[in-house]
Amino acid sequence: MEQKPSGYIAQLDGLRAIAIVLVVLFHWFPEGQGINVIANGPLGVTLFFVLSGFLITRILLSSRSFLQSHGLAATYKNFMIRRVLRIFPLYYLTLLILWCIRYIAFIPKVPTQLYEYPLYYLLYISNFLIEKLHDWSDVLSPFWSLAVEEQFYIIWPVIILTVAPRYLRNVIISIIVTGILSRGVLAWSGYAEGVLMPTCLDAFGLGALWAYVVFFGKNAQKFLRLSGYLTWAGLILFLYICFNEATVVKTWLFRTSMSFICLYFVARASYEGGFSSVFGKILNHGSLRYIGKISYGLYVYHMLVPALVLPFLIRFLNRFAHISLNPSEAEMKIASLVLLVIVASISWYAFEAPFNGLKRHFRLSTMRRPVE
Repeated sequence: MEQKPSGYIAQLDGLRAIAIVLVVLFHWFPEGQGINVIANGPLGVTLFFVLSGFLITRILLSSRSFLQSHGLAATYKNFMIRRVLRIFPLYYLTLLILWCIRYIAFIPKVPTQLYEYPLYYLLYISNFLIEKLHDWSDVLSPFWSLAVEEQFYIIWPVIILTVAPRYLRNVIISIIVTGILSRGVLAWSGYAEGVLMPTCLDAFGLGALWAYVVFFGKNAQKFLRLSGYLTWAGLILFLYICFNEATVVKTWLFRTSMSFICLYFVARASYEGGFSSVFGKILNHGSLRYIGKISYGLYVYHMLVPALVLPFLIRFLNRFAHISLNPSEAEMKIASLVLLVIVASISWYAFEAPFNGLKRHFRLSTMRRPVE
């Protein structure tokens, strides 16, 4: 018997906040030192992937009645339009702004491959550009994960909506295995950055497997116990890889180890009210949930604020207000953090939310409040 889909899950916004904090820490502080002695960035991105695998699969499973009455083409179309409305406007606005400001001498220049290889960004395949150039100094390099998610969105509805429910679990498990195997195969073929979409399928797949378990009532308690054991195994492996030159193990199992850790938190946060401990209160806190709500904007802007927005503001104040600022590195980071939250907040309320509101015209189920 299918379980009726629930609505908004507050603690998942708290997890989004944790994910974006990990990513910002990774990019704003020296890698492998101090607070970044562990791989915060990859862990944060993997948490986003597991969340996406769970939420997207949950949406697709809950759209089964819509699929039966409207057909595959209409269901796929509405799903993609909803994703486009959520993701494309901010993404392409950012690219447009960066493209235009290159011609304004007063605005600081930013290091990006957008100007030389625009099609990789326009077509959402910048992860292929990372594999081609191995250039992580590009301020838009974090967009590789956005490209991976979009590529996943294109193929995943076809799988979830066309595979019969009795085969779905095995298909999802095979997708998880494919993610692990693909990293080894692609690395052997010369694509060792681990940013192509197949190399992330185990993270998406584990989230999808939890959505399947919950939706079809497949003994969620047993799954949670198993995910708890996998979390400890994943944590041990993750720390081992972080502190050792385990090249082969890292290639095959680094993202899997992080996915096991993230799966437990996503599963616990989304089941029967979520965490009830102190950690649950933290996830439910309004400030953390707010950060989670604007996390997409935070992700898009987090490299651009310290590289472009803050230097421009300092230059502007010096030129037009005759205020000369020479902030320390710590002051730059604090100012960047404040600016990042401000910019992402303005972006959400003034730009993203209106587009997001249009999703109500492209429903996927008969629920009054469609799941995002």
